[in-house]
Amino acid sequence: MKTNNIHKIDSRKLSILVSPYGLSFMIKKSNEESKFFEYIFDKTNPFQLEEELKKIIIERPVLKHRFEEVNVIHHNLLNTLVPSELFDNENVENYLKYNITLLENDKASFDQLDELYIYNVYLPFANINNVFLNHNKFINYFHSSTVFIDKIIQERKRHQVLKLYDVYLNVYAKDFQLLIFKNEDILFYNSFEYETTDDFLYFFFFALESLNISNEDIQYHISGIDNHFKILNDLKDFVADWHIIKAKNESKINNFIL
Repeated sequence: MKTNNIHKIDSRKLSILVSPYGLSFMIKKSNEESKFFEYIFDKTNPFQLEEELKKIIIERPVLKHRFEEVNVIHHNLLNTLVPSELFDNENVENYLKYNITLLENDKASFDQLDELYIYNVYLPFANINNVFLNHNKFINYFHSSTVFIDKIIQERKRHQVLKLYDVYLNVYAKDFQLLIFKNEDILFYNSFEYETTDDFLYFFFFALESLNISNEDIQYHISGIDNHFKILNDLKDFVADWHIIKAKNESKINNFIL
């Protein structure tokens, strides 16, 4: 008996990065070359994003498969980190309401960063989750900052930390994540939207200046871009030595966390 694509069981893993500026997809299986494709938009709202996703699924029927694992990574600036001792999972929206205007139907989610005793509270694109639940019985979903921080924790385990402060930048086309460790603890995390390189440099150096960090005590790391990207060249005018954390698919700017 033939099986329609919508019911096909696919032994590979599908990961999707969802942001207001586009959708990136990675399909991979152990010991096989990964397939990566992405769609870039002008800034969209969640409803427009859902419509774009539905068009992409029609264009790429493989996305209708029932995958062995589906990970939806929500990338937006609608999150906050909460220490475990202050976290109450019955009132998660309360952690967001001071920084974000919540609508009546907004429902917050949270990820747990066990090694740091921190919860990441955020607003997911719930309608995007529902699209993939139409084709898969279960999905996993996370905020992009959870994945970013977890990858940096693993990166720090593989490399010797030589300075008091470790500064990590993860750069996207329209925003960036800034994570700073002091010894083994997170000192600072935030994300910033930018339009120009000057915007980027302003937010980055203002954050460092506000923390009163001495430049001599810092190691600088950057991901999401390569040596030819203009922002990195401009950063090097101020800080010469950057450790580039390479993505698995180095030709793609936005897939460090896929």
